[in-house]
Amino acid sequence: MSETNQFPAELGRSLVDRWRTRTAGPATPDTTDGAARVNPIQLGLRLFEEIHPGTAANVLRFDAEVEGALDTDRLATALGELSRRHAVLRTTFPDGDPHTCVVAPAPGPDPDLTVVDLTSHDAETGRDTALSQADTRAAAPMNLATGPLWRVAVWHLSDGTSLLQLLAHHIVADGWSLGVFLTELTTLYEGRTPAPATPLPTVAATPSEADLAAWRERLDGAKPLSLPTDRLRPRTRRFRSAHVDLAVDTELLRRVEELAGTARMTPFMVLLSALHLTLARTAGHADITIGSPIATRERHRAPGAVGPLATMLALRTDTTGSRTVRDLLNTVRDTCLDAYSRAHVPFEALAGQAGQSGESLFDVLFVLQPQLTETRLGELPVRPRLMAPSTIRNDIELYLWQGDDGITGFLAYDTDLFAAETATHLAERFRTALTAIVTDPDRDLADVSVVSGGEWGRWRELSVSRVPASSSPVSVCGLVEAQVDRVPGAVAVRAVDGVLTFGELEVRANRLAWGLRGLGVGPGDLVGVCLPRTADLVVALLGVLKSGAGFVPVDPGYPAERVAFMLEDSGVSVVLRSLDDVPGFAGGAFSSSRPPVLGGGDDVAYVIYTSGSTGRPKGVVIEHRQVVAMLGWAGRVFSAGELSGTLAGTSVSFDLSVFEIFAPLSVGGSVVLSPGSVLDLLVNPSFYEGVTLVNTVPSVVRELLAADAFPSGARTVNLAGEALSPGLVRDLYAHPVVEVVNNLYGPSEDTTYSTHAVTCVGDERTPIGVPVDGTSAYVLDGACGRFLWVRWGSCICRVRG
Repeated sequence: MSETNQFPAELGRSLVDRWRTRTAGPATPDTTDGAARVNPIQLGLRLFEEIHPGTAANVLRFDAEVEGALDTDRLATALGELSRRHAVLRTTFPDGDPHTCVVAPAPGPDPDLTVVDLTSHDAETGRDTALSQADTRAAAPMNLATGPLWRVAVWHLSDGTSLLQLLAHHIVADGWSLGVFLTELTTLYEGRTPAPATPLPTVAATPSEADLAAWRERLDGAKPLSLPTDRLRPRTRRFRSAHVDLAVDTELLRRVEELAGTARMTPFMVLLSALHLTLARTAGHADITIGSPIATRERHRAPGAVGPLATMLALRTDTTGSRTVRDLLNTVRDTCLDAYSRAHVPFEALAGQAGQSGESLFDVLFVLQPQLTETRLGELPVRPRLMAPSTIRNDIELYLWQGDDGITGFLAYDTDLFAAETATHLAERFRTALTAIVTDPDRDLADVSVVSGGEWGRWRELSVSRVPASSSPVSVCGLVEAQVDRVPGAVAVRAVDGVLTFGELEVRANRLAWGLRGLGVGPGDLVGVCLPRTADLVVALLGVLKSGAGFVPVDPGYPAERVAFMLEDSGVSVVLRSLDDVPGFAGGAFSSSRPPVLGGGDDVAYVIYTSGSTGRPKGVVIEHRQVVAMLGWAGRVFSAGELSGTLAGTSVSFDLSVFEIFAPLSVGGSVVLSPGSVLDLLVNPSFYEGVTLVNTVPSVVRELLAADAFPSGARTVNLAGEALSPGLVRDLYAHPVVEVVNNLYGPSEDTTYSTHAVTCVGDERTPIGVPVDGTSAYVLDGACGRFLWVRWGSCICRVRG
């Protein structure tokens, strides 16, 4: 159902048209030779193979340990008799008319039996070799046109045991057929005569319009599962997969069976409910379709037949309105019962009705089977091995085998999409969800967590900063004053109208602070700063802080209406459009000495207004202690060299400007103030030769790349405010100047930045990183339930301090 998986449109339309124009006819016969009609299930498999050639996605696998040396001559004879008994095992599907197949005359070609002697190896080496070769064989595709469509292999080991493998394409055998095959193989291997073979019955080709209408209604509007992936989905599915083990112990299974009995449902439905809840919490939506195979009516009428008599059900369940766990269980039960009542409708018909030409109606498959039981070949015990499929057709496939001592199985996953760690977390979430469901079925669903204990530990490691926020009692202006005392002659500000050293910046800011205090400005007051981008802008911001007030930065280029709103809404006491707006400043009437500190960490440092893109602009109040914490983090993460020439190209009405101006000043670096924006680098590159750090948004940095306008010393690039694509990261690292690309994220309410990541060229998706000092980052679903992976859900950050 994944929308990005592509195949040629003409091929898809052609294949579906062929399926729709099929004619009803007998299934592959078991009593005649020559040409025969395929049944609808075989036709659907054939269409899949035409769309996705060269895969082993439809190969059934059975591996077993044999406690002894198999007599391969007897085995070959028994296999030959099986082929004679069941014409479907002698069938191929030549190119041409997809509705026909060819049945070879009995007894047919010799069975494809491979025997490998590994007795010259020690037992352990031999077994490892056999298992490796078995995996390789299972991953090999089968040619429908030429066959063989079933294969058997035996490996003889030095400890006297054997490994047996049976492979069959689903077009000639389903999982039920495997049991029939093994039962008859046992009888024939022992030299006995089995009961007459059961012919493969006819499968109804044309469902009723009423059944199709019911399925259309059920599946109408179904959306792809938005399960977040570790990697970008390839345009064409490549059928690469791996798996993680999954087990349910005896006690948990007992509770599953007990709940199933009291809730009038089956264990399958309880397990499906746990899978649904896992996917819903992980994907962030509760309308989910899960595929599951089911035996057709014809299978129940002919249990002894070998052949494809299983179809898929698209189990769409929407638990959006479920309030309790029991509501979830009841909804899943109703979904299953409704689907079972129409299980006779071929799955391919559903895909055609839903417009999913050649693609699946679901991205997750769930299979529950009875535990494979031990059998015998003659006197030799045959112990089945649980084997994950060599490849899968869907994003996620969950295979479980239920026995008296619990449930074992695998969660298989597409490795083009998911990492092993993610698959492990999903398996753990399934177990956690299942435990929660059976523990308290009357619990509110919103209170049920699917996050496992191990995942919580990993979540805590990622979500909470390991470094506490700075607890320094110093104010923002105090950090700058420390650098004034340390390096008074160093350049603090470089602007189009000149250069200010730290000493000169201090003198001018002190005089402005005294002048503002003379106007009655102090802690609790706000001062509007609406100056052009000259050195005086930095003097004004620092001088306001020294007065004890907070500043409201206003870009003079904003529309007059917006400027008026910001000044009125914030309630500023004074508006500075020039330093001369403070009477006496131009004439040097105020002292240049450092004013005594007024106020503390809880006093307002600035109020910055959001862009207003979603409505009326909103003022965000930031206190000194929060800015000090941010600057402390910046001084720890960025070296003095990186901050020594920080480009300030962002409008003061955006909070990135706070970092650009005060981070370098707090460590003795220089602010390189552009007169307009970062794009000024394109106009006057020589002015910016001293820039060491460029702080901007991805869309702007693309322009710099296109014009090759990076200053020669700008080794560090900070990007925020927009999504950062892996392609742009690669392009930046390919530039001869750039050495470090940082991705920063955070709302204005969180003091500029909340998370930080140093990017890597090989990242398939650019991470937003881990929380900055003194910050916790929570990723929430719609019900405010926490997820581990930061890329999932909506990120909410909290600053401690």
